[in-house]
Amino acid sequence: MRAFGRDGRGGASVELALGALVFVTVAALCFDLYTWIRADTASARLAVAMADYVSRDAEPNGDEATDLGRFLHAHELGVPANVVYMLTAFRQPPAAAHGDPLPAVDVLWVDDTIRIGDATVTEELAGDCTRYRDADGKPKLPADFAMAAGEVFIIAEVCARLVREGSITGRFVAGDLYHHHALPARDPEQPPAAPVHTEAGGDGRSVSSRDVRLAARSA
Repeated sequence: MRAFGRDGRGGASVELALGALVFVTVAALCFDLYTWIRADTASARLAVAMADYVSRDAEPNGDEATDLGRFLHAHELGVPANVVYMLTAFRQPPAAAHGDPLPAVDVLWVDDTIRIGDATVTEELAGDCTRYRDADGKPKLPADFAMAAGEVFIIAEVCARLVREGSITGRFVAGDLYHHHALPARDPEQPPAAPVHTEAGGDGRSVSSRDVRLAARSA
């Protein structure tokens, strides 16, 4: 047994095998990290494109917005993922009289119907996605988010969860992706209405018009 323990033959092969295993593991993790970073950068472009589309038109077409979301998912994101687009219109009402402080910002409408991927996952993402409204649906804008009297902003938030099919290791440990982009309405006198959807949503759900007009009471 002592002679067997002192026998060094094959030691180099064992070391090579262990080293190769470590190298392959690190390479796989690096590839998945690169995929996540690339998708994170792309999701920022998704938010910009969707906010730009919705803020341009007084009556944005929900079906076209859905098609845009699917196109961006396929060609910009470029990796298998569940994606939710959260669109919200905020309006700063004018002061009652000159010199009076501005009233609180209103939420004009919310649209979260553009969902791509597994319905259960996108439902969970939609519940966690918005960071500009609280649990009661009221605005939760950052302190430095200044809006002029009568101004309307469209905020597009994008939440994405990469799926295992796009990973070598079988999981992404970095978590979900989140990006947002805010743009003022092109015409303050006629701000965009909520997109009207007449076709099925991104996940195959039947959608008529989930135009959640929370504050259509605007003057």
